[in-house]
Amino acid sequence: MARTYYAEGRQVAYLIRGGLILIGLSVFFFTGLKKYWWLFFIIIFGSVIVGDILGARWTRKRRLEKKGGLKKQKNDAPAVVKDKKSNPSISKALSDRELLKANVHTLSGTDFERLMELYYIDQGYQVQRVGGAGDHEVDLILKGKEGYKIAVQCKRWKQDVGNDIVLRLKSGKQVHGCYDAWIVTTSNFTKSAKEAAEKLNIRLINGLILDDRLMKWKSKKGIS
Repeated sequence: MARTYYAEGRQVAYLIRGGLILIGLSVFFFTGLKKYWWLFFIIIFGSVIVGDILGARWTRKRRLEKKGGLKKQKNDAPAVVKDKKSNPSISKALSDRELLKANVHTLSGTDFERLMELYYIDQGYQVQRVGGAGDHEVDLILKGKEGYKIAVQCKRWKQDVGNDIVLRLKSGKQVHGCYDAWIVTTSNFTKSAKEAAEKLNIRLINGLILDDRLMKWKSKKGIS
């Protein structure tokens, strides 16, 4: 940017020079000052010097404005968090032991999926985690001893799960080639979701049932 400001300063200097020379020579030739021939050189050199001085000041002013703008931008920019202690929203992943001891209702969606994965593995299922973009509402795929697959959607929600989730899981079940489909939530299900699930043969596991199962599972593993 320095070259740009310097070029701007030079252009300003040239304009000032030209203007001063034009004005000075007009006065020199049309006011009877021609007899003072030495004024001609004073006008020329004076115009050049004044133009250079004002052009340099222009360049300096623009550079100072640029520095001031960068400093303000830097001061106004949000601080970058360099450590987790100064930003409680950044937390490390919980270990399996921590997941088992944590309150299920305070877990993140991802940690809830991990907890359910651990639970179903302990129940004798082979578990494949799906999740992410394009999961078609399927978070886990369980495979039992019989060999058929079950699509599981995990919802660590406070609000009730609606029938839109049920309908999308019906599609996800077919996409992933599953024989059965379950929805596990920490909350409950709307009336329309229950009606849709009954017609589509999708099993619903609400928060009360889940809490009871998890309590028995943790008690069996010696975790209170």
